[in-house]
Amino acid sequence: MTKKPLLKKYIRRKLLFRLGLTILGVTLLFAGISYFHSRDMIVNAVIQASTSRVHIIQARFKELVRKPDADMMTVLQDAVNYPPDTNIHISEGEFIYAVLYSRNRDRIGIYQHINHPALAGIKKYLRRNPDFSRPGQPEYKSFTINSKQYIDILSKFSMGKNNPDLFFRGIFSLSEQAIHAVHQRAIRTVLFVIGVVLATAFLIYPVITHLLNRLADYSTFLLDAHLETMEALGAAIAKRDNDTDRHNYRVTIYAVSLGELLTMDEYQMQCLIKGAFLHDVGKIGIRDNILLNKEKFSTQEHEIMQKHVKYGIDIIKQSSWLKDAQDVVASHHEKYDGSGYPAGLKAGKIPLNARIFAIADVFDALTSQRPYKEPFSYEKTMTIMAQDSSHHFDPLLLEKFTSISKKLYDDYSSCDRSGLKAKLLEITNKYFHSGIDTLQY
Repeated sequence: MTKKPLLKKYIRRKLLFRLGLTILGVTLLFAGISYFHSRDMIVNAVIQASTSRVHIIQARFKELVRKPDADMMTVLQDAVNYPPDTNIHISEGEFIYAVLYSRNRDRIGIYQHINHPALAGIKKYLRRNPDFSRPGQPEYKSFTINSKQYIDILSKFSMGKNNPDLFFRGIFSLSEQAIHAVHQRAIRTVLFVIGVVLATAFLIYPVITHLLNRLADYSTFLLDAHLETMEALGAAIAKRDNDTDRHNYRVTIYAVSLGELLTMDEYQMQCLIKGAFLHDVGKIGIRDNILLNKEKFSTQEHEIMQKHVKYGIDIIKQSSWLKDAQDVVASHHEKYDGSGYPAGLKAGKIPLNARIFAIADVFDALTSQRPYKEPFSYEKTMTIMAQDSSHHFDPLLLEKFTSISKKLYDDYSSCDRSGLKAKLLEITNKYFHSGIDTLQY
């Protein structure tokens, strides 16, 4: 069977879709990581800036406190608000609130940025967190007010020999300029990651498509080989049965048409196609004197003929690819009222594919010429089949088949082998070559 390049198109479409999802997923992942990392970067930046500023405040405080009649409150304010007589506006940020404690936890100085909009919130935070320790090393605690990051810092001021240590507690706010710089670094990181992912995808895409196209070619070759083997096996049985292989083509087309009307999924349709083409494969085990007998069978001959179902099951079970045909091969002679063979199944216990095929098989048998009969007209055929509704056939399926039977009869009952083969090729391309997910091995 000639293949169509549907599988390769499917692979390219799937690959592009999944690469797109991968790029999007990696971008979102790293964007999230960068977002949380940027928060850590902001906290670290605040800590670094506040630590640096504490060192400046400590040095300035020690310098100012040596002056005669130095007032601790004024000294702290001057040290924090350095240079003198200006509110601090360094690029990294500023202290909004600062307190100086003695070793006895007595408050000896306080500084507050009166005009800062978050001052009230900071004081509220301090009331909720009044604990004070005596750190040997600076201690930090991060918190937010109105989505802005602040650092609560505790640090020891060593005042030199013969002077007791003091303890500094301050609330430091990172400047908008510094926060913006951190965010920009995070954005650059995300863009860099996106660039790396896109470049990697661009480089590996041709390699992946080449390998997948090779795989697609091989898979399609194997699939075509399976389909050709199925077709050849069905044709060989038809030839041995004194018939042409057009019967196999027609019953497959008829069965698929009814299956499509029932909106069966692709895998069910694949099973139906295999079963329809191989329904009589077990006849290969029937002796010629019985298989080619044009007279009415004796009881013993009829029993022998019925064994072709068992032989068919034994044959297809040897192939993992052909075993999907079992429902039709095993049950296409069952009847809706339970009078069929080999198991006497009834109604819904008969597999759906077998019930579908039974209608297609009888329809073609009645409308076709056989060694023992001339073809019946369409009208006579449908009359006979209607009489067998609920006896031989599932009445609901027969009703649906009746709605499409005239067109099927007009299109295919007299169609030559090449036309039937072309239609079967169209069917197999649709249900076997449409994508990786439909391949069954």
